Amino acid sequence: MALHSVPGIFARSRRIMRHGIPVAVGLGFTILLARQLDSLDFAATWVLVGGVSAWQWLAALIFTGLSFLAVARYDVIALRHFQIQRPSRQATRAGAVAIALGQTLGAGVVVGAFVRWRMVPALTVGDAARLAGFVAITFLASLAVMIAFAALLLPSSHIPAVLPFLILLAACGLVLLGFFFPVLGRGGRRISMPTLPAMAAVLLLCGLDTLFAGLAFYVLMPDMLSIGFITLWPVFLIALGAAVFSGAPGGVGPFELTMLALLPSQPDTALMAAILAFRAVYYAVPAVLGGLVFLSALRKAPTSPPPGAFARRFHAFDALDITGGARAELGVIRQNGGAILSCEGGRCGIVRTGQTLTALFDPLEGHSGALAVPLRRAARAQNRIVCKYKISSRQAVHARRAGWTVIHISDEAILCPADHAIAGPAFRQLRRKLRHASAAGICVSDAAAPLPLTEMAHVSRAWEHRHGAARGLTMGRFDGPYVAGQRVFLAHLEGQLAGFVTFHASPHEWCLDLMRVLPDAPDGTMYALVDHAIRVAASRDIARLSLAAAPAHPGGATALERNLRARFFRHGGGAGLRQFKSCFAPDWQPLFMAAPGRAQLTLAALDLIRAVRAPATPVMTLAPVSVAPPS
Repeated sequence: MALHSVPGIFARSRRIMRHGIPVAVGLGFTILLARQLDSLDFAATWVLVGGVSAWQWLAALIFTGLSFLAVARYDVIALRHFQIQRPSRQATRAGAVAIALGQTLGAGVVVGAFVRWRMVPALTVGDAARLAGFVAITFLASLAVMIAFAALLLPSSHIPAVLPFLILLAACGLVLLGFFFPVLGRGGRRISMPTLPAMAAVLLLCGLDTLFAGLAFYVLMPDMLSIGFITLWPVFLIALGAAVFSGAPGGVGPFELTMLALLPSQPDTALMAAILAFRAVYYAVPAVLGGLVFLSALRKAPTSPPPGAFARRFHAFDALDITGGARAELGVIRQNGGAILSCEGGRCGIVRTGQTLTALFDPLEGHSGALAVPLRRAARAQNRIVCKYKISSRQAVHARRAGWTVIHISDEAILCPADHAIAGPAFRQLRRKLRHASAAGICVSDAAAPLPLTEMAHVSRAWEHRHGAARGLTMGRFDGPYVAGQRVFLAHLEGQLAGFVTFHASPHEWCLDLMRVLPDAPDGTMYALVDHAIRVAASRDIARLSLAAAPAHPGGATALERNLRARFFRHGGGAGLRQFKSCFAPDWQPLFMAAPGRAQLTLAALDLIRAVRAPATPVMTLAPVSVAPPS
């Protein structure tokens, strides 16, 4: 045998095992079930099935429909996770058919991928496989959590006592992993974890799905089964979990054996009658209807979404003319994967973090009230919550009128360059620092093209070595192409670069971004750089210059809020930033954060703090694509 053929043999063997194991498992459980039912009176069982009343069948069908409506919504969450733009109704329909056929035929991921590929227009095979895999994995994980709760409610000798706690501990670990590491990198690939809102939605849908499925089983039980729904549901969950995790077609065998094992006091004949009736309603009927819908879809030519079906669109920052009334600081989204969201309420800068779709600064067009609904829809289209970050007092009023919760988070130091003068007691500290820099021989100048990026990178690395890694989100990080689009000022000492500052620039405003000096740079170097930049801005008739924001002074209505604000102020370097910027006697203007409710505001604040303090996390780029409106 040729050596080069060995990998192919192994690959084929893995495929055969992957598809053959479920069949073997199903066959094994079927044999065990047949032995278990040797003494079963099948004639009496069929009599009990025939005795199910019309209202029982109708109620079971209604509960089955509600169960499939819940489980079909997994596809909507999956589409949003992968940013695949398809109408929600189309995704729900395809998801329901895929699950109806997959749960009955077995090999649910393969069958589900094929069904979605043929039913969702313009969906690639790869995307269909990703959707099917996402639905399968998230459902199994959610079902495991539901089973763990069920096992705690109904302890069984068949399940180790420690297993439910291990499952719940693993679930908590996944939640923490999704929050702190929303994007995982492996082998050059980036894997996005489901967001916390997506996890919560899937768990809720799984709860509704299994609840209605359990009710469908419950209403079909013969009268001789004396068991309440509260007792039945945990047993049903465990049996359903055994069926799903076995991978057997239709879950035949594991489901029946688990039900019989966990309900030994109930008559086997009546229990099997309920199971047969349930399989007819929950498996056979959906499979037949799903097959008919699928065949009908195969006969129709695929259609693409009509023009204008997506009302909101993300644009690259450099693709639009945004210089009119935009804040200069909005240029930071060139580095953090942001975009410009255009919608019916106006336009605003957007950045996506692990759990949040954040509107940065004031809108380019419109106001916060008009953008409230479009922003929530855009966030929901990505399984995220929404917030507005560093908005002005006026925009905070609009957000509060729209029903959002608003908090004061920082203060921005604003100057009018034309009025900048260093006379008077307010500038005593600045004058002293400038004298120190001048006496040491610091020479400050505008940076000419090409920028000395190598020397600037050396200064930046030395600064980070002393002060720690650069922050993220609205705080820039040194990068050649990034600073090349900014106004840069350099400080030299005896011909060597000692420090630099960069400013976001627009025709009417400059905003301070990067501040970097060598650890041994003379005292006053940074002050001299900023002072020189202010004077250059005045010579160019720049109306407004921002020294950027500093954390708000600690305060709050409750002791907990005051404690959290004090910690944020201390760890964010609030005292040092305010002391430095106060030397230029700025006008401090409050900035606010807003979100739809306290719970979302709290999660958004924690997520943004993580994004600021963990800039090494891979950037979550917003592709310049459409966002589908709700159906």
